Amino acid sequence: MKSNKPVKIDDLISEIELQIDDAFTFINTITGEVITLMREEIGAAEDEEPLEKFPVWQRENIEKAINIIEDEVGVYVDFTLRNELNEYEIIEEFILSIKDQRIREELYDAIQGRGAFRRFKDGLIEHGVDKHWYMYRENKIKELVIDWCKEHNIEIQN
Repeated sequence: MKSNKPVKIDDLISEIELQIDDAFTFINTITGEVITLMREEIGAAEDEEPLEKFPVWQRENIEKAINIIEDEVGVYVDFTLRNELNEYEIIEEFILSIKDQRIREELYDAIQGRGAFRRFKDGLIEHGVDKHWYMYRENKIKELVIDWCKEHNIEIQN
């Protein structure tokens, strides 16, 4: 389905970066809205629980979940990509991109075993490559989002 209004790429990137296990993201292809719902909200919509049982702040999301569940024409597209983002793989690719062999080896050693992510982040700061890492990671996530949107005929805007 071709979206009527482009989706903001930054909204999609933000959703991937959140990485909340019980959150699910959908795109309204007509409005371009990015909707994040918690498992509880989707469950309430599926179980047709009365909205009055929930706090006011949560009711709007449950109503959105109802619309998504009842969508028969494909207005909403599931954009829950948490399983497609392999952080460890991105880290390995980043390390390989570093020109200084000593830094490359130290960062590679840091990502081995338990506590790897903490040691990796400490190593980034120690070697002064943390800004490069965050730019690299953001570009990789952006590539993932762009590829996914192309595959699903979702128009994006910067």
